[in-house]
Amino acid sequence: MDAKHALNCVNLVPLFKSLPPAEKTAVANLVVQHHYQKGTIIYLAGDRIGHFMILERGQVKLSQIAENGKEQLLKVMQPGDFDGEAALFSRDQRNVTATALVDSTVCQIDQDAFQDLLKQSPQLAVNLLTTMSQQINHLQEEKTVSATSDVAGQLAKYLLETSASLNETHFKLPLKKKDIATFIGTTPETISRTFKQLVKAGLIRVQASTVEIVDQDKLTEMI
Repeated sequence: MDAKHALNCVNLVPLFKSLPPAEKTAVANLVVQHHYQKGTIIYLAGDRIGHFMILERGQVKLSQIAENGKEQLLKVMQPGDFDGEAALFSRDQRNVTATALVDSTVCQIDQDAFQDLLKQSPQLAVNLLTTMSQQINHLQEEKTVSATSDVAGQLAKYLLETSASLNETHFKLPLKKKDIATFIGTTPETISRTFKQLVKAGLIRVQASTVEIVDQDKLTEMI
């Protein structure tokens, strides 16, 4: 991939975005792009982490198998999200499985190549540690806001993000409604009621597992 494209991927990640231009370019030189079709398993729980992944386009679900043998949805990655920070500094194993919910494009940075870069540039390591501490504080604040957000607002956010990742306002839900409930942290019954509320308000149309966004502005106001 060309240098400008790789730099755009790096700029999606807050961890790298605030780095000085020269260091950011050095990281961008390590980026490799990969394309995954809908349903493709990108990596499995138990795999060596090996690389840092930045989602450039599409949607990827992170899940794990619960003790009862059922899949437990942990997160739905949207464009700009990333996973595998531990790969930059350690040789741990993955504890989740990543699966492309729709056709997706990711940018990857190899662990060994990144660690070689850190050895060559101690200042890069210092800058990254500073940025990571700032991100931890930000995530704590974000978690507090998320905990107080209502279900309708979180569902609106999920629908808008899905629409953006597919570049369509009329789409089939990549997740089942029960999985959306798990992702948001509520019950399937509450999700069903919330879908009906959004339909009644004229913000969306729903037919089976297909959704059409009717009023994007008002959905955005709910977030």
